[in-house]
Amino acid sequence: MMKISESYSGLQKLLHWAVVLTFAFNYVVSDGMGKALRAFNETGVNDSTTAKLHVIVGIATLVLMVIRIIVRLIQGAPEMPPAPHPMMEKAAHLVHFGLYAAMLLTPMAGGAAWFLGIHIAGDAHEVLVNLTILLIVAHVAAALYHQFILKDGLLKRMSPH
Repeated sequence: MMKISESYSGLQKLLHWAVVLTFAFNYVVSDGMGKALRAFNETGVNDSTTAKLHVIVGIATLVLMVIRIIVRLIQGAPEMPPAPHPMMEKAAHLVHFGLYAAMLLTPMAGGAAWFLGIHIAGDAHEVLVNLTILLIVAHVAAALYHQFILKDGLLKRMSPH
């Protein structure tokens, strides 16, 4: 098989893995956010350390994603590897677009729920988190398919060196 040698820049890799870590952290500490949000809306006081961390890390995720998109627009991205089937290429584009959109919209919806008290934004935040998880699973599965089935070295493009 053809080896894919072109790589993302060091900054793009750093931003990718920083977003992975912030999203994973917030997913792990999200338990109890509904209760904390209701209490915050009723009292205007946030006495939950977990909620404070979740909000701060959510804002950090949003900022990192905005920077990541700006960097991608400036630096571009390596060409996608040849797909064994045209539908796989379309699916890859769809998953990447979905991940970028979800990673922007999820913290935005959370912020709208937390700071503006928009109840439906909290519901949207929860749906977006679940959608993001599905997209992450598809993204990781595709990366592993490239690495272990196609053996085209795709993972090296985003691996820290």
